[in-house]
Amino acid sequence: MEERTKLVVVNENTLGYILPETPETLGVLHSSILRGAVFEVHPEPKHIISLDKVRLATEKDFENYRVSFKGFDNQELYEYGN
Repeated sequence: MEERTKLVVVNENTLGYILPETPETLGVLHSSILRGAVFEVHPEPKHIISLDKVRLATEKDFENYRVSFKGFDNQELYEYGN
């Protein structure tokens, strides 16, 4: 099976994705300044470093960040937690 895009939460303040071809780059779906993210009007991709805490996102994370999970709920394309 081909590698899938990972849906992740980084440092418990940013919901994003990691493409298989760029495993050290985070595409930002939504970040929360209330949880400690830096405010940005138009977030750009971020470089993931070894100090970052990265975990697979769950459907509940999408609810918490108020991002629709519809379309991401495809396990053939995306890897995410339960």
